[in-house]
Amino acid sequence: MRYEAFGEGQYGETETVIRRLLADANPAVELPPATNVPDLTPTEATDPETYLGYSRLQYLVGSTPVEGAPAEYAFPGSIAAGDYGLSGTWTIGSEEATAGADARLELDFQADDVYLVLGGSGTLSLTLNGKALTTIDVTGIPRLYTLVSGHSEQSGLLLLTVSPGVGPYDFTFG
Repeated sequence: MRYEAFGEGQYGETETVIRRLLADANPAVELPPATNVPDLTPTEATDPETYLGYSRLQYLVGSTPVEGAPAEYAFPGSIAAGDYGLSGTWTIGSEEATAGADARLELDFQADDVYLVLGGSGTLSLTLNGKALTTIDVTGIPRLYTLVSGHSEQSGLLLLTVSPGVGPYDFTFG
């Protein structure tokens, strides 16, 4: 192994190593000019990536997850920073939690931006600290949706009301 990088950042260093390896493999190759992409990796504290499927389930509070079968969940009395809770019917699969009847999810977050990978078909209605933000139409294969986009770090309580058949996979933060 010549180089290893994990996670966000180190883009310039990674590009330099790739360019050197390409040149080593074929000295006659003419590479395009190096890019100069800024590293926008957050430097302030943000919440960690949060998975909703049982294979990497973390940060769920107030309920014991039931794997692979529909189950009723109830929000806990409170949710600490970085945690989330479920209410209504959910089926927690290996990679995602699929919404059933009256499915809702509360997430206490700290970040500039909040993203969520969603799959299935239906809608997700979003409120932040009790204020309605938007409703997102979800269709098809899992893809990344932007829930909150800010210009500075913020914290708050997101409430997601999820229609049956929509499957959240994981939250990421920027």
